[in-house]
Amino acid sequence: MADSRAFVLLMRAQIALDDKDTARAREMCEAARVETENATPPPQFVVMLNAVDALTVTAESGPEHGLPRLVDALRFAVEKRCADVITATLTDAAADLLTRLGDHPRAIRLLAASEHWRRGNPRLQPERGHAERAETAARTALGAEWFTSEHTRGTALTHDDVLHDLAEAVRGLQLPADQAP
Repeated sequence: MADSRAFVLLMRAQIALDDKDTARAREMCEAARVETENATPPPQFVVMLNAVDALTVTAESGPEHGLPRLVDALRFAVEKRCADVITATLTDAAADLLTRLGDHPRAIRLLAASEHWRRGNPRLQPERGHAERAETAARTALGAEWFTSEHTRGTALTHDDVLHDLAEAVRGLQLPADQAP
């Protein structure tokens, strides 16, 4: 029973986030986390709960604050051997945050890696829209040749390569010392 309550609360948190109701998303995310204390959720549930939390932090405080949490969620997903669709979704979300931070080369590498992991399966919304916006922004910022070069590099990235790339991005964030990850 606790598992199903936690799942419903997680879905409510995602819906609130989609509706840009950050306070409600935070409330539902925290309630879902409390429910998991009385349950044994599978790793992919914990991963998605942590991802929704990271995106809520992003909505509350900006991508520089959400990215470290999203990277932690991806690292946990890789450690727990979650399905590629889960790691691809998290990688797309990280690429979106990197785009907002102006790190277009890294964002394109991540999008290319995620496409490769999807094995030809298309992105669903809202990831598709985020990916299209990131690609458009990167083409404009980088130009066609550099864009293509980064995309090509990204198709060969493993999960560990992506985690390494993201760890570098997090280290490069300019946060006040009391807010550093």
